[in-house]
Amino acid sequence: MMAFAVVDFETTGILPSYHHRVVEIGVTHVEDDGTITHRWDTLVNPERDLGPQQIHGIRAADILDAPVFSDIAAEFADLLRGRVFAAHNAAFDLRFLEAEFERAGYGSRGAAPSVCTMRLGANFGLGGAASLARACAMHDIDLVEAHSAGADSYAAAQLLARFQQTSASWPGWADYWFKTATSGRAYGYPECRRTGVIAKPRSVASAAPGSFLERISANAVREVHDGAEAEYLALLDRCLLDGFISVNEGAQLARVADDLGLTRDAVVALHRDYILELERRAWADGLLTDDEKADLRAVGELLEVGDAAISAAIDDEAPAAAGAQPIEVFTLAAGDMVVLTGEMSRDRAHWENELSQRGLVAHPNVTKKVALVVAADPDSLSGKAKKARDYGIPIVGEEWLERFMS
Repeated sequence: MMAFAVVDFETTGILPSYHHRVVEIGVTHVEDDGTITHRWDTLVNPERDLGPQQIHGIRAADILDAPVFSDIAAEFADLLRGRVFAAHNAAFDLRFLEAEFERAGYGSRGAAPSVCTMRLGANFGLGGAASLARACAMHDIDLVEAHSAGADSYAAAQLLARFQQTSASWPGWADYWFKTATSGRAYGYPECRRTGVIAKPRSVASAAPGSFLERISANAVREVHDGAEAEYLALLDRCLLDGFISVNEGAQLARVADDLGLTRDAVVALHRDYILELERRAWADGLLTDDEKADLRAVGELLEVGDAAISAAIDDEAPAAAGAQPIEVFTLAAGDMVVLTGEMSRDRAHWENELSQRGLVAHPNVTKKVALVVAADPDSLSGKAKKARDYGIPIVGEEWLERFMS
């Protein structure tokens, strides 16, 4: 029997020896007649930054509650066991396969016997280094959502089945497939500890996360702390520096509201106060511009203050001078240290030079004296971002830095 497990990994980089990790796994089962019988995929929390996100398209928010590799190692090993490991550029995927199992505590068993559809391509009119996209195009196989592990695995499985069918009558190929299947079945994948953690496919992650307000208790759960409103608003202002509340920031806001004893109704009222104070800030120069109206609307929708409050904030009538809880405005001053993390759209040296020209200091590490962290992805799981959250240092996206520098 020739049974294959066609695997694709999306990763944070190209070398496990450089601490690059798997961020998504796709597995497709192909039987000896070319029939595809099963598909499985999951995101994997790499416990570090995500590397070239513009390639794999995975956001940090997508993998915050995804399993780590050790959580799904047993299920993954079961999908491989008794089958031939196959992949497009199998050497790449095998390096990560061995590294992830070893990191999870299951030791090194040597490279698994494998079939590489990229190398096989030399026998099917493709050359020996054709990309998966080119190979699929040459064989009329639809490749949708390229650089998604599940989609790439499925496309490579169809390519493998096509190779099997094409070579069925070629001299010597029946023997090749038989020997390959025999060695693949004999390979011993590790028996891993089962955790009960379930896979998280990318399709689940792509759904919009629920509002952080839903995580705040509707009823009082503890006594309200003194100064609770001011403390919550100060955190909210920091979270909204870049006009966006990341998943991580939403979780922090919900947790702080609970710790301070604030109910959901109390938080909603604070959000309305916050929009009113933002309106006062915008009117400070005696004019409310279209851009300021757009910003007020965006923040109002993000905080779910309701259409009436948003309409009042963006009308052409200046608000009264006094009223809502004052908000501490975040500013950067000459000499402040700013940390950059993640692979940004512009070269790191460009931003460091821009910061220097503003009298700011691009600092390599996060300390308690750092004023701001700028991340390629505000939900980054990099060590710098984790430490910033521990210290209560604001984290903003690259877009905020672009606006600040303009």
